[in-house]
Amino acid sequence: MNTQVSSLKFPELSGATRGRWAPVFLSPILGSPERFVIAVAVADDVAFHIERANEMRRLSCLYGKAAETALFAAEVAVEELEAALSNRGKAALVEGALVFSGVALGAVSEGEARSLQHLGRTWMSALSSLYRFNPEPIEVAAEEHHDGSSVDRLPTLVLEHVSGVNPSLAGHFSEEIRMNRKRRSSSAIAGVSIDFNGSHIVANFATLHSSATAISVDRIKRKMFDLKVRRDKEHSLFEARDHEMILFTPAGNSPLVNEKQLERVNEAVSNLKEQSDNEGFGFVALHDVPDIGERILTAESRVQGSA
Repeated sequence: MNTQVSSLKFPELSGATRGRWAPVFLSPILGSPERFVIAVAVADDVAFHIERANEMRRLSCLYGKAAETALFAAEVAVEELEAALSNRGKAALVEGALVFSGVALGAVSEGEARSLQHLGRTWMSALSSLYRFNPEPIEVAAEEHHDGSSVDRLPTLVLEHVSGVNPSLAGHFSEEIRMNRKRRSSSAIAGVSIDFNGSHIVANFATLHSSATAISVDRIKRKMFDLKVRRDKEHSLFEARDHEMILFTPAGNSPLVNEKQLERVNEAVSNLKEQSDNEGFGFVALHDVPDIGERILTAESRVQGSA
């Protein structure tokens, strides 16, 4: 189970909260390298939050009655960490003073989301097999209201093009895209969302609108956040896959885009490209759906041809 992730230093999202976070590891068998993420602790200068694993019963399926001692240690250790954060704030994350055998704090990283709680939930969703994300109706409604945007049809159009050429690849698109449903909430509250999860390429798609560039950029950054979380989670795989953020942008000679809009679009693309380069995953901006679909088809056919 890979639990190592690189430090995340994304540019700020609109209305986001930055914080430091660290996973809490449990080793049920003393002396064994096997371990599980049982919580993520998050703190900033004024507050903290601990997002706990909510499916700890799964350990009983693995270890039977022997899991009782580990479960007790996990519960007490997290309570101890909570007290340390309450007394010393985010400094407690760096100190990492957990006294129970088999429980330890992981490396401290930086991240951002709509709140410290959402940041903890994002990383628990990405890292822990002992956690199940349960969105609250109020949160979902608040996120949709904040976004205020219509459904981006690009992922569905890419699915149609790709499946029309190679139907076997349709299953690699997310369920939301295949069922033509709106992605109900961002990575900040619903874990990691990936549009295409193929054998060789992992990709998210988004449209950069010339008439609503700021809103589009905010949405794209969230999709890039998801992509980076997924990429970091796969660092230990022997056959690493490419990870790409693929945009649909208006062409420079489009009669529907004026000079000022084109300038904003080009500036946004440049900034997003720089961000993706810094984070170490791919980024490409194309002007029509067939080109985007062919990029996916080419990547996947390259794997099939070399198999």
